[in-house]
This record gives sequence, structure tokens and C-alpha cells, in this order.
Amino acid sequence: VKARISTRTYFRQLPVLLRANANYRRFFISRTTVILGAMATSFFIIYGNQRFGLDGAAIGLMTATLVASQALMSLLWGVIGDRVGHKVVLTSAAFALALAALNTLLAPTQGWLVLSFVLLGMYSSGDAVSGLNIILEFARPEDRPTYIGLTNTLLAPTIVLAPIIGGWIATVAGFPVLLSMAAAIAATGATLLTF
Repeated sequence: VKARISTRTYFRQLPVLLRANANYRRFFISRTTVILGAMATSFFIIYGNQRFGLDGAAIGLMTATLVASQALMSLLWGVIGDRVGHKVVLTSAAFALALAALNTLLAPTQGWLVLSFVLLGMYSSGDAVSGLNIILEFARPEDRPTYIGLTNTLLAPTIVLAPIIGGWIATVAGFPVLLSMAAAIAATGATLLTF
């Protein structure tokens, strides 16, 4: 039976875990970068409407595309995660996020925006499938609850602030700058995950 530790001791050991586990530190830095790269995703429709004057049918199509791609890719990512590893899923999803922002920026017609939402569905489903499951690959069984809780806590500020930062950049510099920055940051996070 594992001995119980005090709450104070538990919280004191968290910084030690961060210092001791280099894989986890690298994972956290790369995942934080990718999440920051998602700062533009809330503005795809707004930018598309600004450029192409999207009607209700077009917006509905893109929403349905997002939902369908999330559902289908969740199944595929699950298989890939089990057979190849969750790092592959997260890396592929991060590159899909970068391509989604880039495609939205460069789309010559509104039809191209459908591809952006396919790629966005690939990212969000990959993140949901493997974001926490990857921890099972590099944390000891007895440490997994701690790592999962620590990950959720440490990533929360970035998850909350990313769209706010994105909105600020869009207001100050415009949507093209926002999308360019988001694509670059997401690609950087994907590259960090790769290596």
C-alpha cells in the first residue's frame, strides 16, 4: 500500500517533477506553443465573412464540416495513437492547425475555407484524443494522475489567453497578421513536438 503524503509535500514535489523529467518539460513547452498557435481559430469565420461575405448556408456548411471532420478524425487518430503513438497524432494535428491558418489566409475563394475547417477538425480531434493520453507514455503509472492534473493546470492560462491575444492582434494589426502569426507559431510548436 502506497503511503499517503501531506498536501504540502505533494505540492512541493511538483516543481521537482518539472525539473527531473526533461521529456515532460519539452512536451509542455511544445504543447503550449501549439495552443498559442490556435489563437486565430475563433476568427476563421469572421475573416471569411469579411473577405467573401459568407451567407448562412456557407457558415452552416463550414460548421457541419468541422463537426464531421472531428468525428471521423477522432476514430482515425485513436487508431494511429494506439498503433504508432500519441506523439505522432499531436505532431500531425499541430501541422494541420498551421495549415488551417495558412489556408484561411491564402484562400482565393470561400470554397477553400471548407478545407480550413477540415484541418481545424483534424487539429481539435487530435488534441482531444492524444493531449492527455501521451502522458501515459512517459509518466510512471503512480505519477500519471499528478502529471495529468499538472498539465491541465499549467496549460489553462494559455488556453484562456490565446483567443484574447488573437482578438487583440486582429484589432491592432488586422486578420492577415493574426493568421500569419498563428500559422508560424503553430508550425513552430509542431516542429518542437517532432524533435
